[in-house]
Amino acid sequence: MNKNVIAIIPAAGIGERFLSNKPKQYFEIDQSTIIEKTVSTFIASDLISKIIIPINRNDDLIQDQDFYNNPKIQVVEGGNTRAESVFNALKTIDIKDYEYVITHDVARPNISTKEIELLCSHILDNNSDCSFFFFPITESIKEISNKQENTVDKNNYYAVQTPQISRSALLYDALEKCIESNINIPDESFVMEKMGYSISKIQGKADNIKITYLQDINLLRKFNTRTGTGFDLHTYKAGNGIILGGHLLECDYSINAHSDGDVLLHSIADAILGASALGDIGIFFSDNDKNNKNLDSKVIIDFCLDEISKIGLEIFNIDATIICETPKISPARDAILDSLSKILRIDISQIGLKATTSEKIGIIGENKAIAVQTLVNLINKK
Repeated sequence: MNKNVIAIIPAAGIGERFLSNKPKQYFEIDQSTIIEKTVSTFIASDLISKIIIPINRNDDLIQDQDFYNNPKIQVVEGGNTRAESVFNALKTIDIKDYEYVITHDVARPNISTKEIELLCSHILDNNSDCSFFFFPITESIKEISNKQENTVDKNNYYAVQTPQISRSALLYDALEKCIESNINIPDESFVMEKMGYSISKIQGKADNIKITYLQDINLLRKFNTRTGTGFDLHTYKAGNGIILGGHLLECDYSINAHSDGDVLLHSIADAILGASALGDIGIFFSDNDKNNKNLDSKVIIDFCLDEISKIGLEIFNIDATIICETPKISPARDAILDSLSKILRIDISQIGLKATTSEKIGIIGENKAIAVQTLVNLINKK
């Protein structure tokens, strides 16, 4: 498309259904505002040469956004409706300079540059005047008609998403005619369809959610987890007990290790470091460092938690599987969970802990070692 694509992201709404003291686009999530997250994707796209953001005339927050001075950005006054805002944005450019215009909801921050590329390719491949993302209806639908409610066939309907892409000149013409005729315009695909222009669609993604209500923020956070795995194995030697998750489990074994040999905490630490792309335990706590001799593994976990906090992450949940023949883990499970909760600074409900054997196979099956496999999900701090 030779970079002749302009993006318009209407942001003049006040978000009455969001029930907040400021417009929803300025609500912070993961240390950024919703509008910053949305706009950043379009700034990063090589296909987009200019981004116009129509705002409310009384907006005094836009200048505080991290993109405000970006050379791609132009801020204009929006209208009383989405259609008027898009039309106002189009009136500020020379239409001949931009063959296509992409419009996108400011409250859909989960869009990616790959999806922008996919949409641009789709309109070219189909030689259509407007293309948009859609998603099948997955829940039952009832229609309210004459104060009666009737269930309808959901297969006859689909949800329309953004971004949407249109031929700029045709969209300008369609918006002008519909606005003059006082036609209610829900989105750009509607107005293009209304004027008889060709439409094509491509299935979008379920995580391209539109933030409408305050509880949608928690749903969005669940999409933004980072996953890491950790594995650790230590051999046994004769002793009086092993430490698992900071809990001393009395048995006839102890652990061969440079540190205290807490195989559970080591596995969790590696999973945390992996999810945050910081490396592994060996980078920060080398076995060759005499200062780490008999090191309490809680120190390692404290280090991991402090490091992820610095980059704005926290633990969402943990799932760990202990693999050994003996000792039996089940009698000590609750005590281990309680200890883990304190060490990791999270609720027990966020920790999954299981135990299994290796069915007498290998070094673990021969009762010579114990191992732990862990999965950790990190999420941006609230």
